Amino acid sequence: MKIVLPDHIDLLETDRATLQRLGEVTIYDDIVDDEAVLIDRIQGAELITAAWMHLSDRAIRSSPHLRYIVLPAVGYDTVDLEAATAVGITVCNCPTHNASAVAEYTIALIFAVTRRLLEANAFLKSGNWNSERFKGIELKGKKLGLIGYGGIGKQVAARATALGMEVNHATSRTPAEDLDQLIAHSDILSLHLPLNPHTQHLIDARRLSLMQPSAYLINTARGAIVDQPALLSALKQKRIAGAALDVFEHEPIAGTSSPEIMEFVRLDNVVATPHIAYNTHEMMVKLGKELIETIAACLQGKPINVVN
Repeated sequence: MKIVLPDHIDLLETDRATLQRLGEVTIYDDIVDDEAVLIDRIQGAELITAAWMHLSDRAIRSSPHLRYIVLPAVGYDTVDLEAATAVGITVCNCPTHNASAVAEYTIALIFAVTRRLLEANAFLKSGNWNSERFKGIELKGKKLGLIGYGGIGKQVAARATALGMEVNHATSRTPAEDLDQLIAHSDILSLHLPLNPHTQHLIDARRLSLMQPSAYLINTARGAIVDQPALLSALKQKRIAGAALDVFEHEPIAGTSSPEIMEFVRLDNVVATPHIAYNTHEMMVKLGKELIETIAACLQGKPINVVN
């Protein structure tokens, strides 16, 4: 089977060698923001990965031999699932490799924004000293609301419970009115759900208005789950206490941050990072194993982790 990895995936050399033994494998190590280049690279492939670039209907239909798309990620919003399904392509993800990394990072963001760590660090680096200026809150006894309760959400819950927090959660089966109640009564609201047509802008201006003025929003899932202009307005007007954001609706593949992202970055009540919650050495090891297992299952005609 002809296999193409058309853009960069952070893998160990041993995992690259294992992949090369699975078939006729071509691995590209750059990140390109050009659909024409992507289409050229996947021509004739029967199985491809999709790490950074969006696989549109046009890209999918341009490769008539394609049978499998394997995502080296938990999220699958970068693939037009409807188009893939329409032409009989099976789409698989790697759902477990980053759960621990993202759960730990979520807790780190909660500490960072509620204890004003980055703001205090910048203040001290500028040569200033004021111990009373940076008053935070303690997490013990606070209510953590999780929207999404899969592998990552459950690990966040375990860590938060160990800190003495009261954890509640909502899933895709939670009635809308119950979700509203969770949002309204949470001291910290953390998002751990996939992006799809049902979850896009799930946290809109109305739901942001339900949050307590003392509450914080944490997002390590996908930026477009939140209505970003509405969130920016709420933060600027101090209608919520703050936010910690690792993801944004329109992220550059690489290079310079957009003015839209920088509007958040410059706010004192925001901790913002460039989509790095997943990025640990341990995650890379687990990703290689999970990616190889998923590709091998496809080669055997028994695909696993199918999302369509």
